[in-house]
Amino acid sequence: MDIHDLIGELEKARSKDKHYKALMDDSTDPIFSFYPDGTYRYVNNAFAVGVGGKKEDIIGNKIWDVFEKDEADKRFSVVKKVFSEGKIQEIEVRVPLPSWDTYYLTTVKPVFNNGEVETVICISKNITTRKYAEIALKEEHEKLLHAMKEIKTLSGLLPICASCKIGRAHV
Repeated sequence: MDIHDLIGELEKARSKDKHYKALMDDSTDPIFSFYPDGTYRYVNNAFAVGVGGKKEDIIGNKIWDVFEKDEADKRFSVVKKVFSEGKIQEIEVRVPLPSWDTYYLTTVKPVFNNGEVETVICISKNITTRKYAEIALKEEHEKLLHAMKEIKTLSGLLPICASCKIGRAHV
């Protein structure tokens, strides 16, 4: 292979790299990766917008620079586990924003190099609509349980005829 062939192969590789980077950057789902210490190695546009920041302000910073300590600790514990065990994990996370909270289901996947976990890549799916529906359903369930409890209490207060078990109002 001569120098012209090598240059041609290098250009092909650069073109493929640009193509795949564009696919990740333009994904509607947040995609991001970490170094073992919790430093962001890569974030796409959807991730940056989702946390209310800019890519260049996030890459190179740690997870605690982007999220509150409790949220960052929760996320990092999963990232750390994937680095140590080399197995895919899923986590449901909350992103607090000034207007409302956004919820994501995030898959955290190890990326291996020579048998070692080199980085972890995370892909998140926005589940906010589902999460708010779950919260509303839980609230309605609590109301129903409370109403049933009140019905039991009230039915215990009704006078009942001992011989026929019919309320006196019906006799």
